[in-house]
Amino acid sequence: MSASEWVTLRELDRQAGQPKGAAFRAFKRLAPRWREERDYRVLDAGRDRAEVESLRAAERVYASSRAIILLAPAAARQIADALSGN
Repeated sequence: MSASEWVTLRELDRQAGQPKGAAFRAFKRLAPRWREERDYRVLDAGRDRAEVESLRAAERVYASSRAIILLAPAAARQIADALSGN
């Protein structure tokens, strides 16, 4: 899956009209059901520096984020549903 197909928590907060952190809290509730690298990826600022910088430049992540969580489209839909109360 290409990087542009993954969804960020900031994008989910924006789409739902929620404050910073709402999508992260939903992620924490749902993540035990998911598998890393299939349903989500965690980027490290050092190890994944180029990808993190690209996401920051595109304003797809919060400037203060240390570890970046990227969600596969199906996982992102589940978080969006949780944020909308579905």
